[in-house]
Amino acid sequence: MTYKKNFNIGSLSLYNNVLFAPLAEYTDFPFRRLLRLFHKGLIYCEMTKMEALVREKCSTILKYESDMHPIGAQICGTKKDLAYDSAKILEDLGFDIIDLNCGCPVSKIVKDGSGAAMLKDVNNIYAVLKNMVDAVKIPVTVKIRIGWDENSIIVKDVVKAAEEAGAKAITVHGRTKSQGYSGNSRWEYIKLAKETAKEIKVIGNGDIYTAIDTKNIFDFTNCDGIMISRGILKMPWISQEIESFFENTYGSRDWNFRKNLLLKYIEFILEDSNEQKAIFDIRRISGWILRELDGIKNLRIAINSSNSINDIIKDIRSF
Repeated sequence: MTYKKNFNIGSLSLYNNVLFAPLAEYTDFPFRRLLRLFHKGLIYCEMTKMEALVREKCSTILKYESDMHPIGAQICGTKKDLAYDSAKILEDLGFDIIDLNCGCPVSKIVKDGSGAAMLKDVNNIYAVLKNMVDAVKIPVTVKIRIGWDENSIIVKDVVKAAEEAGAKAITVHGRTKSQGYSGNSRWEYIKLAKETAKEIKVIGNGDIYTAIDTKNIFDFTNCDGIMISRGILKMPWISQEIESFFENTYGSRDWNFRKNLLLKYIEFILEDSNEQKAIFDIRRISGWILRELDGIKNLRIAINSSNSINDIIKDIRSF
């Protein structure tokens, strides 16, 4: 498989087979608006817990606008009854697809058995997914890591369980939970997932930062699609970069492009929140976007030391 347009996950038709992952505390509403300027494919909101969703019926992290479709929601939790109710709520909210997170390694998630801790009980992954599938008409998918640790690599088992439950795609991050984000994403297990799958789509994830990385993971694993995580922080326009690469129209992005992108992002934050959040968020995101650029040190220092968003805007414009 390779990069392609007109990609389907179940009944959902997508512009391409490049998916943008949910990233807690990063892919909030303003950042999703920024991503949508460049990416025509699937974008996910930040992950939400089933319990919170059922209790509150809605959440600010699930905010989106009509022009942001196709839009996906991701939930985590261990209880199949809550999974059914959560899926119904998300469908009623207008989401195009629902993903079950079985890969988040963060302590506050795994401590109650959610996220990557689900990998300890494949039968429960099946039960939760089956209830989600039974609850809705839109596609249900699952995102996993390859196992809890080196002694429990269970990719094949989860692929089979997800397929039997009726999930339409499985995203495989090629690290164990115990790895966190250290080491390399082991794409050989994504390849194994693809070799195991019969009908379910296999989405490769992990260490995809450039168009070349995209070509390499497709070539090595034969996966059906890719999900980009931290790569979208470094290059929110990466989807266009990938499309240009595969269509031989590859071009570079100069400083003026990045400058205008940062200014647009600040605009989106201020329309949704306050100055303090804008300062905090632009410090984080600019650190990714400006990374590896020559001669950028003074601007990064100015952004990180300023307590005025207007001053930050002036520094960006004049740099």
